[in-house]
Amino acid sequence: METNGSISADEASAALTSVRRSRRRVAWSGYPLWYWLLTGAGLSAGTVAILLPDWWGLAITAVVVVGLVRVAYAASRARGVCEGWIRGAMTWRDGAVLYGPVTVVIFTNAVLSRFVSWWPWSTIVATVLVFLLFAGTGFTLSARAASR
Repeated sequence: METNGSISADEASAALTSVRRSRRRVAWSGYPLWYWLLTGAGLSAGTVAILLPDWWGLAITAVVVVGLVRVAYAASRARGVCEGWIRGAMTWRDGAVLYGPVTVVIFTNAVLSRFVSWWPWSTIVATVLVFLLFAGTGFTLSARAASR
């Protein structure tokens, strides 16, 4: 957008703030309910698949990854937003809030399962926790962005 005159610092600051708010709304609003549920379920399935012996874990994890990519693609089409894989409207901070706790739970469970004898219970708890953390965070941030 071009302007015919000079812009004051206050106008420029207000425009930048407006752009940041708009990017945040694009990053979080418009996700369908099924996206958060299916992605949370896929991450939970991946939590269990990591721990399977032999080649089963690798095969199931590959299927889960392909499924998650397809869900993400379907969600972007449902939202009507064309974002690339590398650069989207979600900031690094937003990504850390969404994926950080889930990643910590998955890796902690993987380490615990190798060294602790009560493996089945830790996996069950981790699977449920991964689903609740991801879906709950997604629901909350989407609702907050939609209300702004």
